[in-house]
Amino acid sequence: MSSSRKIRVGLVGFGVSGRVFHAPFLHTMSHMYELRSVVERHTNEAIKIYPNIKTVRSTTELFNDPDIDLVIITTSNDLHYSLSKEALEKGKHVVVEKPMTIRSNEAFELIELAKKNKLILCPYHNRRYDSGYRTINDIIQKKLLGDEILDCEIHFDRYRPELKGDNAWRERDEAGAGIFYDLGSHLIDQTLSLFGHPQTITADIRIQRPVAHVNDYFDVRLDYGHLRVTLKSSMLVREMGPRYVLHGTKGSFIKHGDDIQEGVLRTGVMPPILNENNDWGKEPIEDYGLLHTETKDGRIIKEKYETLNGNYGLFYEQLYNSIVHGKQLEIRPEDGYNVIRIIELGFQSSQEKKTLQCDQLL
Repeated sequence: MSSSRKIRVGLVGFGVSGRVFHAPFLHTMSHMYELRSVVERHTNEAIKIYPNIKTVRSTTELFNDPDIDLVIITTSNDLHYSLSKEALEKGKHVVVEKPMTIRSNEAFELIELAKKNKLILCPYHNRRYDSGYRTINDIIQKKLLGDEILDCEIHFDRYRPELKGDNAWRERDEAGAGIFYDLGSHLIDQTLSLFGHPQTITADIRIQRPVAHVNDYFDVRLDYGHLRVTLKSSMLVREMGPRYVLHGTKGSFIKHGDDIQEGVLRTGVMPPILNENNDWGKEPIEDYGLLHTETKDGRIIKEKYETLNGNYGLFYEQLYNSIVHGKQLEIRPEDGYNVIRIIELGFQSSQEKKTLQCDQLL
């Protein structure tokens, strides 16, 4: 592919994921991407927003299209492996929604297939481009809390006492469903990206809501030696606590509030062209985190720390550079594998009620 050629994209599915997180950025980044086809089996929703695209009724038709370079898979989790495999076998680059697969052996097989066919396989862990994550990563890199982080707690809570109709497949008792596969994937990926491979995992994964059929709560402890990371999520948190809490050898950082991008995108607002609008993904000042630490010159400070802007468009910028210019992926397929492996170990730890070694990570 020449450096001037656009990547021609086929999108599998136009539910919340395809409509909110993928299509708007592909549309805005038209200097890099051309959204050509969307698979919708029974509806024609995408063409109402993007009249120049083609609606197709099957993945087979999409995968057989020689004019498609990249396939983005936004289906239910149980189809990620089979559809990714089929697309790779048809010579397409693949972006697949998180979790990359349900089982780690499936993820490993896809990684090997992509290598064999010299194709890009990238799990869509977009929460690395959340404002909160980008900010705590910045704080850690600058060592504003000292040379070592000792304790980190990350929450992704909601208050949803009833089952959600348009999200039903995630709440059915079937493979790949439940909050640990869904929100757990985000928190695990953020943790592994920040701190690397943990030594052990201790997990409590359960059902809290009487109406639930599959896990809707988890409390996962990842031990790194001096560092301890706690990941928590529940559907029964009416009053939200901090999203991130970090304590280091010199200070602490506490941050409330969620990244604003999803809420804006759900209203139908299109993101601006990358880097042309500094207000995209900028959260309100009241959600800035509290930094309480000691500076290198010995001063104690306790002040609001400006949150970096979130921008999911950065995912597609780095993906383009990988496909067209051969640069290293920021989110490797091995990262997707490691998330699934931690999920498997988490379920095992919870079921056996014991701490497990975090083995077989790539």
